[in-house]
Amino acid sequence: MQIRDRLLIGAALAALLCFGPGGVPPAAGGAGVAIADVLIDDEQDPPTWHRQDAPEDRDFDGAEAVAYPFLLRSTEVRALVTGPVAHVVVTQTWENPNRLAVDGLYILPLPENAAVTDMRMQIGERLIRSDMKRREEARAIYERARREGRLAGLLDQERANVFAQQVANLMPGARLRVILEFDHAITCEDGGCAWVFPTVVGPRFIPARQTDPGLIAPPVVDREGRTGQRLDLTVDVEGGVPIRDLGSPSHPVTIRRVDARRARVALDPGARLDRDVRVTWKVGGGAPEAGIMAWRDPRNEDEPGVFALLLQPPAAPRDEEAAPRELVFVLDCSGSMRGAPLEAAKEVVRQALRSVRPGDTFQIVRFSERASGLGAQPLEPTPGNVARALAYLDGLNGEGGTEMISGIRAALQAPADPRRLRIVAFLTDGYIGNEREILGEVRRLLGGARLFSFGIGSSVNRFLLEGLAEEGRGAAAFLAPRETAGEMVRRFVERIDMPVLTDIRLDWEDVEVEDLEPALLPDLFAGQQVIVHGRYREPADGTVVVTGTRMGRRWSLRIPARFPQRAEDHAALGRLWARARIHQLDRQMHDGQRDDVKEAIVALGLRHRLVTAWTSLVAVDSDIVNTTGVSTLVGVPVEMPQDVSYEGVYGSAKMSVARTQVMPSAPQSAQGVIADGSVAGFKDEPVAEEKVWTLAPGIVEAPAGARAPAVSVTGAPGAVPFTRLTLVRADDTRLILEDDGELWRVEPHRRSLRARFSAAELQTVRAALAAARPEGWSGREAGSRLVVEIAGQQWTVGLPSRAPGVAELVALLESRAR
Repeated sequence: MQIRDRLLIGAALAALLCFGPGGVPPAAGGAGVAIADVLIDDEQDPPTWHRQDAPEDRDFDGAEAVAYPFLLRSTEVRALVTGPVAHVVVTQTWENPNRLAVDGLYILPLPENAAVTDMRMQIGERLIRSDMKRREEARAIYERARREGRLAGLLDQERANVFAQQVANLMPGARLRVILEFDHAITCEDGGCAWVFPTVVGPRFIPARQTDPGLIAPPVVDREGRTGQRLDLTVDVEGGVPIRDLGSPSHPVTIRRVDARRARVALDPGARLDRDVRVTWKVGGGAPEAGIMAWRDPRNEDEPGVFALLLQPPAAPRDEEAAPRELVFVLDCSGSMRGAPLEAAKEVVRQALRSVRPGDTFQIVRFSERASGLGAQPLEPTPGNVARALAYLDGLNGEGGTEMISGIRAALQAPADPRRLRIVAFLTDGYIGNEREILGEVRRLLGGARLFSFGIGSSVNRFLLEGLAEEGRGAAAFLAPRETAGEMVRRFVERIDMPVLTDIRLDWEDVEVEDLEPALLPDLFAGQQVIVHGRYREPADGTVVVTGTRMGRRWSLRIPARFPQRAEDHAALGRLWARARIHQLDRQMHDGQRDDVKEAIVALGLRHRLVTAWTSLVAVDSDIVNTTGVSTLVGVPVEMPQDVSYEGVYGSAKMSVARTQVMPSAPQSAQGVIADGSVAGFKDEPVAEEKVWTLAPGIVEAPAGARAPAVSVTGAPGAVPFTRLTLVRADDTRLILEDDGELWRVEPHRRSLRARFSAAELQTVRAALAAARPEGWSGREAGSRLVVEIAGQQWTVGLPSRAPGVAELVALLESRAR
């Protein structure tokens, strides 16, 4: 039985128990348990989780006994940061409060560059160790152990930053500890360093064309719910040099100083697993110095040694030396960005606009299910154009799915200005499931542009954001919705003046190196640090010469390089080199899977004991604990990331248990799905003609091989050509008339085509808009309203309205939508 089928069965049975056959929660004392009964005192032991209203006299011999999906009691994190490397041990405590054996599935995030090397399970005094296997072999071992009734664990990588942890045959009342270990690199920029531990996987929008996104979407508790899971986190920072300004911008923490170079940071009790934990500090008196760290396994001198080269570029050039730029700001206006995340993104753009220089141009592109722009062409930074841009920003709202590829194309497909360097700033939470498609499109369309990504949110998809910056030869930055944008914008403004070092080359004197990752160094921007991983065969003392071009002149830096015969310190460097090598190989498959690259990744994963997309960790107990052979798969719920709007993602529906236990595949007719099973953009009527998506004035994206019909948006004198006309009803359903004449009805997770306006009907709408004089509207942002987008600007009028022409427009839309 496939995992999704088992999830579906488990979910249906759990729903029957919790809600009853009619979908209505049973009364207290009946056979069901509401969510309040699940969120019990954390200090209770698992056998006492069964409350007085649980059906004590019922025969628990079937899968319907599974009512409590909250199998995780706590997560303990212990991290040691030594220079640029962090070693992390994560201990999950699982408990089964049900009266039937369960198989647990927990979809968890880890840092996007994590080199996961070990998984152990401890139950009582027994310690069960894991083996690294090919993914399909590990799955077969796990499933066989599950059928035999053995306790088993499986860890798969679904994305570089999303993992699926599975536990089979967790018996009633049993307590299990699952211990994960990994290493990852720490980067420092502008003298500031950050260690980030993600705690929740946010909801993902997946286009229907993405056939199998994998297990990337855990069930989510409702707005008022909590998982009850505890987070205990401690970070020991050993800087090697004096550290200062140590703290956490994301959580309350307690700091204990050991000395000037060492300190311990402990998370205060009560933290929820709903956002990234960030620990930040500064080193020395400024930017870190360039240098090399090396390691060689003393137990196997036949193996090459490994090293990491840290490189910091020179200072940024002066403004008068910088070339003119074409600045393109791309804002994610999908439903998950509604509220605080979108407001933070707007503030980033507002502040960045203040730094635009006289020789620059700028453009703003917004996207959700489609993309549109501020204007047909980039604008000069005149006071009037900047004011127009600020008004456009004020009118943007978060709604709909996340068709990010439309924003990529709108920003990069337009012809480049040969006189200016195109700088694209992409602002998003990254809550999508088609990352590889997006990164492949950036690689295909980038040309000479530079792409900077801004992760806006409390638990963003860092794998995607870092990947966008890497493919775009720029840099990534991250901003929590409740943080001020000033410092991040300042760094961004400094960086986009221009690259401070290009055409970078490394020359090695008196030493021989191999397998450098990345093999081709990117252009470096102000304050940006890069780490180069490599290997060496023979011990040597030599020099690495770094050369590059700075403002048309050659620049060089000489760094001593000592590669020892033996070195027991920095053992993690070997794993980080392998992880960096796997990452570069994986980038080669953005445009399609290649068997030779896959096999190279498998070989590295098995040799260095690393979890990859094709190698997994599996652990099996020798004892048979479940003699019945019956167990039910339960998805472990998580909390919604902080400040992500429930309405924006799921609509206004309320549920009293986790929103879903399953992740069904997308319907063939769907435009996209929210990856927890909720459908977004669903067409319930077939469309005979080929669809054309208008991205921005003058930019049209058509399906491959499609003919884009000409659509006129001009009319007779007195008519107003519009981009989109939206009627928002009191229940938040919407009627949207596009400029191509298509009228859509949009509900939470459903988008249906209701009618097509003829050319004459479109002309009637344009004439009615002219009579309604929308430039005078100044309506509200909530409740019933009519919203029109014209030439990159947006106006709103509240309903009902006495403004001329408004009632006629509303009546026209309502009549055609029936």
